[in-house]
Amino acid sequence: MKQIEVTKFLNNLYPEELASSFDMGKISLQFGSNNKEIKKVIIALDGTTDVVNQAISNNCDLLITHHPFMFAPLLSLNYDSVFGQKMIKVLANKLNVFSMHTNFDVGNNGMNDILAKKLELSDIHYIKDELDSSCLMRIGNINEMKLSDLADKVIDKLKQTSVKIIGNKDKKIKTVGIVGGSGSSEFNNALRYKCDCFITGEIHHHIGLEAVEQGLCMIEVNHAVEALFKENLKDILHEKFPELEIMIADEKDPFESYTK
Repeated sequence: MKQIEVTKFLNNLYPEELASSFDMGKISLQFGSNNKEIKKVIIALDGTTDVVNQAISNNCDLLITHHPFMFAPLLSLNYDSVFGQKMIKVLANKLNVFSMHTNFDVGNNGMNDILAKKLELSDIHYIKDELDSSCLMRIGNINEMKLSDLADKVIDKLKQTSVKIIGNKDKKIKTVGIVGGSGSSEFNNALRYKCDCFITGEIHHHIGLEAVEQGLCMIEVNHAVEALFKENLKDILHEKFPELEIMIADEKDPFESYTK
């Protein structure tokens, strides 16, 4: 099968127009040809050098990542740099690279729906009647519990070694907002839509201070929780294209918990 079939299928499920403005030009097929024959796919959270090496050593035709393979625009490419060396491998091996970032986060049955369902939220919805690029956060309800109990549930269901919390551990939580990755930009929406707790990754310091002032509880998870992308997408592709051989990249979270 040709790359164009995969491209059309994924772009239909997770339209590029659902992506945030900063993602434009960085999603869908970033490198490669839609005319390339695709037989083997590798799925990764990030397009690291190690992941590219795995793709090449396993004779993969297509690498699909969640985070854009090249995020910052380039005006020049130093072949001796780490990124330059990685790009030489991609080009020399004619490896197609396809990325789905905030369009996957926002899309139906995408990242934030996956996370909300993992936490067993009910009445899951977004902030508008019609889905668009502003509908990043998912909002849902839980059986009322203390913040500490919700934090325990987040650790168990999202396979976290630890989390950070903001707020009184005994505060009762009913309505929850959730955004995978760095979701500080959705803080005001969490307030506007009366969330008792907002769960996301990489909470900015000033947002944490504002949460305390506003009385909004928060739970910070690891950004790498988005690795859920890999198995989910593998299942989607297998169902549509059973003839494809699909593998999951072996990746290690760069952050490790450390206590003295």
